[in-house]
Amino acid sequence: MEKTSILVLIAEDEAEIRSILEIAFEDGGFDVVLVATGEEALEALDAQGEALRAVVTDINLGGDASGWDVARHARELKADMPVVYMTGSEGKDWASLGVPNSILISKPFAPSQVLTAVSQLLNAGSTPAG
Repeated sequence: MEKTSILVLIAEDEAEIRSILEIAFEDGGFDVVLVATGEEALEALDAQGEALRAVVTDINLGGDASGWDVARHARELKADMPVVYMTGSEGKDWASLGVPNSILISKPFAPSQVLTAVSQLLNAGSTPAG
């Protein structure tokens, strides 16, 4: 039987970090949708919303839409969507701008930290039938 893969949206404006995360997530058994801007992330959410199982987003994506916007849109589509924020400087706003039950990881980070954070949120959202 083929294992169902989990599709994760990764929004990161730095190509090198995007590439490192792509490799880490694919090595971890995930499928990824990679985007470089907040606008691309919003489009990907609208296009793939039901298929996406988690969102990893940089906060400062350099365009009009920030990672805060991406996460809020993801939660509008799916109320329990796991969200992991990555940031080099915007962490102080997490309490007021971040969505509930999300995780914030400060740059620089090891790719495994992001992978672990997504896995924790996915596992927290899947309660065993019983």
